[in-house]
Amino acid sequence: MNRLTAAFRSFYLAGRGIAFCLRHERHLRIHLIATLYVMFFSVFYDFDRTDYAVLILTCAAVISMEIVNTSVEVVIDKVSPQYNVYAMIGKDIAAGAVLFTTIGAIAVGIFMFWDIEIIGKLIGFFTSDIIKLALLLLSFVLSVWFIMKAKPRKLGNKRKGNINND
Repeated sequence: MNRLTAAFRSFYLAGRGIAFCLRHERHLRIHLIATLYVMFFSVFYDFDRTDYAVLILTCAAVISMEIVNTSVEVVIDKVSPQYNVYAMIGKDIAAGAVLFTTIGAIAVGIFMFWDIEIIGKLIGFFTSDIIKLALLLLSFVLSVWFIMKAKPRKLGNKRKGNINND
């Protein structure tokens, strides 16, 4: 296989991994929807290129951590299909990394978006016209539908009552 073909294959395989996560991971869908809303509402603010770089990197960090968490869960489920306390701890740690990154992203969002004057203008923008409000509500309904439509995957190592299993 030549180098160009190998490079395209690498991109294809990475895309296949992302597609798997999109199909099966509800939390990834939540983070993607949150990213879309963040980018949409950012146009109401006077952000410069650095602000957008921070927003993009922050959203990408959360989405990347969610993908890494999924890979950890899938590998643990394959290696240890029966309940095992260490498998559970590994999955909890990976989920904790996502939570930690998400809390950081929320803090960034609060620092960047918490401007009462602009928030008031934003509310006024959507409540001034029934069509704008209807479109916002429709986007919310479609977002919830998209999030809930994720196909659950079978997970091993579900938490049991007895956590002293080695």
